[in-house]
Amino acid sequence: MSHANLIRFALFFTTISFLVSWLTYRLLRRRLGLTPVGNRRMLAFFMASAGLMTLGPFLYRWLEAPAGSLPDLVLQWTQFSLLGWIGSVFIVFLFVEVIQSASKRFDPQKRIFLTEGVGRTLLAGTTLTSVAGFFEATSGAEVVQVPVTLERLPQAFEGLKIVQLSDVHVGPLIHKGYLDRVVDQALAEKPDLIVITGDLVDGSVNQLRDQIAPLGRLKAPEGIYFCTGNHEYYSGVHDWVAHLGTLGITVLGNSNRVLRRPGKNDEERILLAGVYDHQAARFEPAHATDPVQAASCAEDVACKILLAHNPFSIEGACKSGFDLQLSGHTHAGQFYPYSFIVKLVLKYSEGLYRVNEKTQLYVNRGTGFWGPPNRFGKRSEITSITLNRRITG
Repeated sequence: MSHANLIRFALFFTTISFLVSWLTYRLLRRRLGLTPVGNRRMLAFFMASAGLMTLGPFLYRWLEAPAGSLPDLVLQWTQFSLLGWIGSVFIVFLFVEVIQSASKRFDPQKRIFLTEGVGRTLLAGTTLTSVAGFFEATSGAEVVQVPVTLERLPQAFEGLKIVQLSDVHVGPLIHKGYLDRVVDQALAEKPDLIVITGDLVDGSVNQLRDQIAPLGRLKAPEGIYFCTGNHEYYSGVHDWVAHLGTLGITVLGNSNRVLRRPGKNDEERILLAGVYDHQAARFEPAHATDPVQAASCAEDVACKILLAHNPFSIEGACKSGFDLQLSGHTHAGQFYPYSFIVKLVLKYSEGLYRVNEKTQLYVNRGTGFWGPPNRFGKRSEITSITLNRRITG
């Protein structure tokens, strides 16, 4: 990230951090019935938290020191934990305000109960869910088995197993130990093909070279492939594309590879393609996403699979004749209550969708986590996809 972009990011994040922290303080002040001294202490806590939430990301990006030093770990875990907790409290108590504003007036005694009794219960409950979400996030990813039927899948590729990793976010909080476990789980599935659908890193190659090293242990007969996500463009995308190549990972940027297997009468082929991130052109004009180019192939192929970080790419995938798109990006909201919001706002938030008669979409909810170490109700995921063909007639 350039220094100019970093300064813009710092100004934006500072504004948001202090604004949300102040609004959360105001919401709690209305609900908790604290003394004047208690309110002043609460305000000091929220303003100090906003300062930490601004300082942590800025220093990480500005200094570009190798990730994992003890002072940096203490700062990053503290500020990101505060970010998740304050964000959750803000949403919950804002929802209470909306509900009360839309409801009939309460008599004074009921209003006192709603203000203090329910308010303190909600605060305690939100804190407990944040703690539970922390343990879910740090316990690692679960393997999710997903059978996918593709009508045009050649017989030779029946049972093809694809392991999908997405949104690992190796960076301030996720390091080599977490990634080692992910690699072990992926290899235990004995995949034919491994794909990584973007947002692998948060930080430069110099910061994360050692933390990303476990990816070099990935092995699959049909290869390991990667497509960029939006976070690669905050982290030096060209350096990362070059570095992933040294780990045996093929980057597909508006390009493809033909996978071949002997058939009964002739060689059978499927196309594996990847596009640059849906928003990549904002950062690198040469990386404008182009599913038509990604689908272009001089050979006859029976079916086409697309790696595209953002589910929004599905419209182009459908127009370009892809049978299956594998995506991530959404984190399925990452943790409640944000998962409710993401489910309401996004058409494709997690899981398998049949988009039209030909094309299907699978959205991985994230193999790691970004920002707050919280996956309450939405545990991190390694997807093990088994392709089958529908027998007709």
